[in-house]
Amino acid sequence: MDFIETETEKAYRLIAPRPTIIITTQYKGRINAAPFSFTMPVSVEPPLVAFASAPTHHTFKNIEKTGEFVINIPNEDILKELWITGEKLPEEVNELEKANLTGISSSIVSPPKIGECIAHMECKVHSITDVGDHKLVIGRVVKADVDKTALKDGLLDVENVKPVLHLGGVNFVVGDHLRQV
Repeated sequence: MDFIETETEKAYRLIAPRPTIIITTQYKGRINAAPFSFTMPVSVEPPLVAFASAPTHHTFKNIEKTGEFVINIPNEDILKELWITGEKLPEEVNELEKANLTGISSSIVSPPKIGECIAHMECKVHSITDVGDHKLVIGRVVKADVDKTALKDGLLDVENVKPVLHLGGVNFVVGDHLRQV
């Protein structure tokens, strides 16, 4: 191998492709949806998941005020819609409506789930930590559901559902194909 040095500020790009989720929040009746790829599970018992957000992001501000959110797992069928939810829009704009996605009622938390997503995790904030220029939000999963056709032997059937993985910028990996939005 022949190694080259890369900028440390861009080293996170080497941890790619990364699973991409859409987080929904709700504050004072306003629904917000935004994609995130700085995500990971952090504990099995209790069930904890985490994502990093810029503190200025509407999603983070809503979570800070309400203490709850939904992680929605998209697949390739809604890649363009996912990208629309990431647009910089005024906080009063409902990104689900803008992206023509369907909000469905959650069982335990207030923010809606996205009907077109293959799985959902309703979460309550466990903790929020400053991490550099981002906030690390750790949520406790209080309810989870998945489309029964998305599982095979208890695992996500990636060949069937084709989850969205973020490579960087407008570049995504779906299955074994590079896709651009």
